[in-house]
Amino acid sequence: MEDDIGYMGHALALAEQAAVRGEIPIGAVVVSRSGDIIGEGFNETETQLCQDQHAEMNAIRQACISLRDWRLDGCTIYVTLEPCLMCVGCIVLSRIERIVYGAPSPRFGFCQDREWVHRLYDRPIKNITGGVGHIESRELLKKFFEERRFEGRSQGW
Repeated sequence: MEDDIGYMGHALALAEQAAVRGEIPIGAVVVSRSGDIIGEGFNETETQLCQDQHAEMNAIRQACISLRDWRLDGCTIYVTLEPCLMCVGCIVLSRIERIVYGAPSPRFGFCQDREWVHRLYDRPIKNITGGVGHIESRELLKKFFEERRFEGRSQGW
């Protein structure tokens, strides 16, 4: 659990970088079986103008390049917000064995139905842990959207 908090702290720092760039503050890291961070990313959908630029997808892409393999057997992904369907699909297809996420995403999250995720593609995720760093994750998102709403009101939106 202590390691989970440390890796989630790294993901939160990445989420803060996303916020500075005007992106929804979500960060992700992929950690190898030996405990090394082999991939990291944050949301870049606005700057890259593409929906597949989620934090998880960017971290997975970097991890695959780092290992020179698309198979991320034995790895864990840490993400500040519960992954969506697209990201869960990529996580499973990449053979990542464990998902650790911070805040739940009632609207788009796809990890709460653990039975569905465990059956997905006949390559089960061995462990899903939610709520690690959820307060910090939620506060970062809340602050980001409050600032956006304030900017909109001050500009007459």
